[in-house]
Amino acid sequence: MSESSNRCTWSGRLEPRLRNQLNRLVRTPKLHFLDSGLLAAPRGLTVERLGRDRNPFGALLETLVFAELAKQVTWSDAHHVLNHYRDKDGEEVDVVIERDDGSVIGVEVKASATVDAKDFSGLRRVGRCMRPCIPIWLVLFDGTPAVPLGEGSMAAPISCLWS
Repeated sequence: MSESSNRCTWSGRLEPRLRNQLNRLVRTPKLHFLDSGLLAAPRGLTVERLGRDRNPFGALLETLVFAELAKQVTWSDAHHVLNHYRDKDGEEVDVVIERDDGSVIGVEVKASATVDAKDFSGLRRVGRCMRPCIPIWLVLFDGTPAVPLGEGSMAAPISCLWS
């Protein structure tokens, strides 16, 4: 979804976050469908198939979260820019939300019922290059309950997007 347009389209283009101090940034945009059902249908990803093989579930979940965040940032009076981060070492952050006041929220989406320290590795990498800004890091996962993980970091169930 472009910044200059308020209309929804079938896909969203998530640009890489370029205002950082890392030379190893991959500058390829990330494309998302704004409807996870439209992504699942041509791939034959039925509930039964995902029950047998959860590997494709991660892409669907990330698409769902991106679509929700893209909708929800439009509710605010503040201006938000949605980006993603990926470097040549393979570290990534699924969505980096920047407000016009300079605050940043990094969101990592995990299709698992548990989280661990490695789930925050991409978030930590982005955080090191954003000083003096102190970002908020959020890992959304397919489980419960929410778990605070230190200053500015939290693992929360994906369902928190709707509550």
